[in-house]
Amino acid sequence: MDSIQKCRGTIRNCGVELGDGSLPVLHTPSTLFRYQLSEAIRGDSDLAGLIGDFLDELLADHDAISLYLDSMTLAQPESDNDEPGARAQMASLGLPQTDSLVRLMLGVDELQPRLISTLLDKFPEYIGDEGSSDDLGATKVSVKILRQLRWLDYVINSAALTEKLLETLGFVPPDMQREIISALPDIISDSDNTEVSKVLAGMLSETPELMLPILETLGSLSCSPSLLQEARNSVIMHLVSAEPTDLPVMLRFLLQSVSAEAAAPTILRIRKRLDLDSIVLASRQLSKSADDQSPDVLIFDAIATSLRSHKHLRDAWLKLIAADMDEVGSRTTLDIVVLLIVHQITTHTKRVETVLKAKIDAVSSRPIAYTPTLIESTIARFPAVFSVHFAALLSVASWLIQNSALGSQGARVASTMVVAAFGAMGLFQRQEISGELAVHIGSGNENEVDTATHIYLELARRHPYELRPFAVFINGLLDYVDNLSIGHVRTIFDTLGILSTLSNGGQEDSMFNDLYIFVRKQLSSVYPKYNRIGVVGTVSLLRQLGSECSAESAPTAAEGSSTATQAPRANIQALRRAVQLLEMLMDSGRHQSWTFISMTYDELAHIVETKGLHPQLLTWLHENVSSTFATQFLSDAEDLGHRYLLTGPPAVALSLDEDEAAILDVFNHNSDAAAFGLHSATKRADAGTSADGESIPKLRGCILSCLPSLLRLTQVCEKALGDGSLNDMDALLVCGIYMLAPIDVASQSALPSTPEQSPSFALADSDDLSGNASLVISGNALVGVDEDSRSDLITSICRWPLEVRRTLCMSLYVSVNWIREIINAFADQAAEESRRNVILRINQLSQIESDLESLAVSLGGTANEFHPVAAGLIPEISDAPVARTAVGGAALRIQAPSTQGNNIAEESGGLRAEQSMFMVDVGGLLLSQEDTRKLVDGNPDSLPGEITAAVTGKKRGRKRKSAGMGQAVVVPDDFARNLRP
Repeated sequence: MDSIQKCRGTIRNCGVELGDGSLPVLHTPSTLFRYQLSEAIRGDSDLAGLIGDFLDELLADHDAISLYLDSMTLAQPESDNDEPGARAQMASLGLPQTDSLVRLMLGVDELQPRLISTLLDKFPEYIGDEGSSDDLGATKVSVKILRQLRWLDYVINSAALTEKLLETLGFVPPDMQREIISALPDIISDSDNTEVSKVLAGMLSETPELMLPILETLGSLSCSPSLLQEARNSVIMHLVSAEPTDLPVMLRFLLQSVSAEAAAPTILRIRKRLDLDSIVLASRQLSKSADDQSPDVLIFDAIATSLRSHKHLRDAWLKLIAADMDEVGSRTTLDIVVLLIVHQITTHTKRVETVLKAKIDAVSSRPIAYTPTLIESTIARFPAVFSVHFAALLSVASWLIQNSALGSQGARVASTMVVAAFGAMGLFQRQEISGELAVHIGSGNENEVDTATHIYLELARRHPYELRPFAVFINGLLDYVDNLSIGHVRTIFDTLGILSTLSNGGQEDSMFNDLYIFVRKQLSSVYPKYNRIGVVGTVSLLRQLGSECSAESAPTAAEGSSTATQAPRANIQALRRAVQLLEMLMDSGRHQSWTFISMTYDELAHIVETKGLHPQLLTWLHENVSSTFATQFLSDAEDLGHRYLLTGPPAVALSLDEDEAAILDVFNHNSDAAAFGLHSATKRADAGTSADGESIPKLRGCILSCLPSLLRLTQVCEKALGDGSLNDMDALLVCGIYMLAPIDVASQSALPSTPEQSPSFALADSDDLSGNASLVISGNALVGVDEDSRSDLITSICRWPLEVRRTLCMSLYVSVNWIREIINAFADQAAEESRRNVILRINQLSQIESDLESLAVSLGGTANEFHPVAAGLIPEISDAPVARTAVGGAALRIQAPSTQGNNIAEESGGLRAEQSMFMVDVGGLLLSQEDTRKLVDGNPDSLPGEITAAVTGKKRGRKRKSAGMGQAVVVPDDFARNLRP
């Protein structure tokens, strides 16, 4: 008893007061206590043993041992008068959480060895005996004992401590093994690292359930390269069977412990043995946990941390990806994410882009190619991973958009990447994607604008309700839409049309109303450029309102909110809006130009041809628009007799059936014939109306510019309503063309006119085969099989008056466009007779083109040279709101070929703007065909007798294949032949 009191008194004198059943109270700083106790022990040789026995007795009490393993209580100041000094003393005691009594004693050299031995002897006594505590949150005594040994300032006999710990490690349960292994780096000294590392490395294969704490401990110890390699081999062998939650630690150890020489083999083995399919399964099972804590996210986070820290890992992984020639497998997903991570590191960005380009553009013989399907499935399987690395994903997608042409593999991969990410991620990522696409469209780079606009359209089709909140980015583009090509404008309006016509139970939609106001403003503009935008925008809205799917599914857009009564109301509302748009479009055409109407017909024909109209709207369009074709352009012999001063039956050219009554009257609308007085000389006084007696509206340009477009609209409507058959209009395939009235060219050729005196024309005799212009070109004279006869005929025509030749040029030009459109319309008909007539028309086409070029050359350099722009057959290049130059005046000149001219000519072609442009220099002649959309320019001064063809684009034609014909009929969109001198 005296020894116990002596020990208590000594400890109290040094600064620690021991109570009965309460925590010890610390009155002095820890360092001061240890110093005073050490001095006391040195002054009394028996005191060290007495205190050791005293501590053994204290720790022997199982109920009170926690009092000496927990932090001691700090002494409180005794009075307010001592408050400043007391506060200073408490501040000097160290941290707010003080050491325990046992840890304080471990700092005394004379007591440490015995106390450590006592603690480790007591350690097994508390293992398995700690589950009965009422406080479930209380720390186990065994864990508290281990904590006393951690982070000691020094250990007197570290070898003994290490040996005792490793001995204890061999017989304790796995839970305590895990605690001991985790505490080893904080307990042992550096000199014992090798011995501990060997023991732990041996345990990797024997106790795989302890792999995580062992790997974490090995990562904190100094190990030899051979030992680390042995550990890595053991870890790699367990990659396949390891739990997904263990993989982040395993991968972090593998990557951070590998040297530059062993990096490539280690990464190669990781790529082969890491089973990402099981990770996907585990992620779904743990779906209730936060996304940033799912196993797949933690795995790729471990990989990302290692790659950012070690350059040799990045280099080795990139080399393996670039050289990979095996089939697509689980590692491909891993490689894609690695490429995204490394792409964010500035020094490796170019290398990653090189690898990506090679993988994306890989030929079909390389199965490792990164296809859109592979990218889409990868993002769909790991949405949380790509959400964490979204910045890298968006950066790679932006690079692909900037450097890939529309339709290329890179553009398809970029589109798939963005669309898949948009559908799998949250609001923030969707907002970033929407804004980034708007930036690409505003860049002015053709590749970027092409790809970005099509991605917007794909997003609207696949995720309309998710994109709708971010439509403000697309709406903002309307302020700059006049700087985009007509194809880009169409895509933007298609996107906005989808978003603005999402079902809302038949209610008014502010976005649709804003678009309606915008396109109406464009349609009413006096500038052709804005008219084109208005037409495209109106038809895009019409496509969404009038499509069969949208009109029928409109009532069911809001999930669970529609009713049976709302469905027909929404359907009727959509159809009414569509009819309203059609009427607005048609009304705007009455106040514009024939070019405007031609483009409108082209746009409408496209949506009909792509089955984009509701059947009711299709019927309305056929009855109110396309049915006007016969009224405006078709006649018969009797009508021609009432219209013209004829002395015999009308002479019709290019007819395939002499018994067919229908005749295409081109001469009636030939503006050159009217300007040169040929109409006044040949037409009756009451012939200024159409076939049904209605007067033709007076618009800028020539009505003949609408002929191909209106024919196309008519035939696609007929096919849509007749299941692809054109039986009701097969007369157009064989009908003849009335190109010239019976003008007496024999007498006029000898009477040249002067600019001050307009020529006068007279009718020729009906049987004058040489002087009657109508008879000379009638029948198949222009397309005769005898080449010499045709050459003599053209030579004879070139001696006709300039005015007649120019009028014939316009008629031939229109006929070329007419025949080409007829071929495209009837090429897919199955009837044997139709196929035979199509082939005949193809033969006629090539010969008429040659005749037209020869005649046009004969007019080159004269005041009456033929110019389609001046004739109103194609739109003016300039967007200025000015009237067309009068016929007979100076011809409009077009600079040969420029990018701006190409774009404007392409825009003027409506839906055919997607076809490439073909320009021909024909001695000052500017020719065009296919709905008067292509330009041909020349220089008469440098080409007196030589004609040069210059191609500035790739020819492409519409291809139609008739059933049973064996091969498709291809009609080129442009003709360009070297003219014969």
